[in-house]
Amino acid sequence: MHTVVDAFAAPVFAHGLATASVSHWELEPLVVLPLTATLLGYVLGLVRLWRKAGVGRGISGWSAASFVAGWAVMAAALVSPVAWLSQILFSVHMTQHMLLMLVAAPLLTFGQPLLVWMWALTRSGRLTLARHLRAPRAARTWQVLTAPLSVFVLQAAVLWLWHIAAWYEAALRHDAIHALEHLSLVVGASLFWWGMVHGRYGRMAYGLGVVYVFLTAVHSSVLGALVTVSPSVWYGTYGRSAAAWHVDALEDQQLAGLLMWIPAGLLFIVFGLALAAAWLGEAERRVRFGATDAAARRLLLVLLLAGLVASSGCEGRAVREAEAVTGGSVHRGEAAIGKYGCGTCHTISGIRAANATVGPPLDRIGARMYLGGHLTNTPANLMQWIQRPQTIDPKNAMPDLGVTDQDVRDIAAFLYTLR
Repeated sequence: MHTVVDAFAAPVFAHGLATASVSHWELEPLVVLPLTATLLGYVLGLVRLWRKAGVGRGISGWSAASFVAGWAVMAAALVSPVAWLSQILFSVHMTQHMLLMLVAAPLLTFGQPLLVWMWALTRSGRLTLARHLRAPRAARTWQVLTAPLSVFVLQAAVLWLWHIAAWYEAALRHDAIHALEHLSLVVGASLFWWGMVHGRYGRMAYGLGVVYVFLTAVHSSVLGALVTVSPSVWYGTYGRSAAAWHVDALEDQQLAGLLMWIPAGLLFIVFGLALAAAWLGEAERRVRFGATDAAARRLLLVLLLAGLVASSGCEGRAVREAEAVTGGSVHRGEAAIGKYGCGTCHTISGIRAANATVGPPLDRIGARMYLGGHLTNTPANLMQWIQRPQTIDPKNAMPDLGVTDQDVRDIAAFLYTLR
């Protein structure tokens, strides 16, 4: 097997292919129009959200910058000469896919585009969409779709299926199928990173995310290794285009496999280490907050077993999960809700006489994606909202009731059983 320098520099640059690509920009409507719409929608939604809640609230400046950076990487991969070269060289096409799945997708995900795009709608449209998203069936579908095991299987299926020869060749021959390929790669990868980073239990679920990131590194590296060591060219279209440009098609394929095998694998390892560090940091913070080491260990155990064993009823599992991620007691939480008079403002399922309409109803709050329409629903955010609501949103009518650290954990535990 030739070295990377032999496989890339000699065959490509010696024949002027890189020079020829400089003036070739791919401005296909199927690519340019969706790219433009996603950026304009994000900017409009961000302006409206920040005008309503204040700059940096709901979506931080870092999150907005992350989305813009991800969008720029996606545009470079799909519109710049990289897109033109990807039709001639398998190695460049592989580079394009890595940019979409390992750079653009996580950056876009960190920008929380779903929330921002909702704010790009009219007020009536936003309320209608929010009502549909809060419906029990939609909430359950989203939970299943973004569960760690689901996004792992989806991302793996998308990656492997698009490398089947018939599918890959069809994408190279037809613009619409090619656009569908790129869309599925970006959406699949974005859901994967969403499931790993914005899971329903926030940073305390990162421990499980480390496992799935590692497994993704393994199966993608296996695919890269198969491409690298193959004695024959996988895709006839690249064999013909390489011959036309006097490029060794097998060497180009070996380089493509190496890119997926080594750099992509290293990126997954880096992401996995970052998730592990965040999970350990959150566990340490929870210990300082008053949760015990045993609670953190129970959390990891519950999350690891939840995807493999379903030996108990849904209600019992919901209680155990809620108590594990909050460090509180569902039974004490019910009493604490009565103690602080939460039912005087909210309708709360399972709480007698809690049927007020001053504040929003708290039914299915455990399945909601956001709190107050803009704050990601994680245990830490929910407890901060209960204890110090004015620090999150000064315009919020909810008063500071002096909820203690233990009571807030208990209340959050009860609320997370409402699904």
